[in-house]
Amino acid sequence: MTKVLAMSRSRRTPRPSLYEEIADIIRDRIVEGGLPADGFIDEPTLALELGVSRTPVREALKVLAFEGLVDIFPNQGSYVSKLTAEDARELIELLAQLEGFAGELACQRYSDEMLKALTKTHEDMILAYRQGDKPTYFKLNQRIHDDIVAASGNKHLIEAHRRYTRQLRRIRYLSNLQHTAWEQSVFDHEAMLKALTARDAAATRRIMTDHAADIWASVRTSLE
Repeated sequence: MTKVLAMSRSRRTPRPSLYEEIADIIRDRIVEGGLPADGFIDEPTLALELGVSRTPVREALKVLAFEGLVDIFPNQGSYVSKLTAEDARELIELLAQLEGFAGELACQRYSDEMLKALTKTHEDMILAYRQGDKPTYFKLNQRIHDDIVAASGNKHLIEAHRRYTRQLRRIRYLSNLQHTAWEQSVFDHEAMLKALTARDAAATRRIMTDHAADIWASVRTSLE
């Protein structure tokens, strides 16, 4: 097994299936721009690079197609999907409401252990910000949002959020590349954690809704 996959496995417990590991790698490359929108995904080259057969690569691409990140065309191959400005705007509107509602529920339902873990992730995220490590910052940022949604305890909300946030992950990463947007994101997360700690459901819902909605202002020009 290649070093790339070995490193990927070392971060996960329990160990995911091979195609899930490959999906994680491809997803990161799409999000961070290594695989650009509309770009062709060369399955044989990717399989050779990762030291696997083409079968798990194809299975991984099916997962990413379900998430809306990849388009698969019979007899033509797979391409990174292109998110139009209109699609992005509509998805951001929906995500803002999902995250706001999740924040409100999380205030009512999170445990002390959940809050402790969330606080630790937040501290790690701030450290990445101070070090200028945007890829790490972005992943920790996403973990915070995912953990808050998980704390809502609503399985249907969790699944809907997972589906839509993966489609928008490229957009969120792009918004964080802008320095002023990055600073605002840090400020928003500080306020978010403070409201959650106080179990202020109304404030948490407002902060999380506005935080997600503000993504549109950050990426609108580049998308259009």
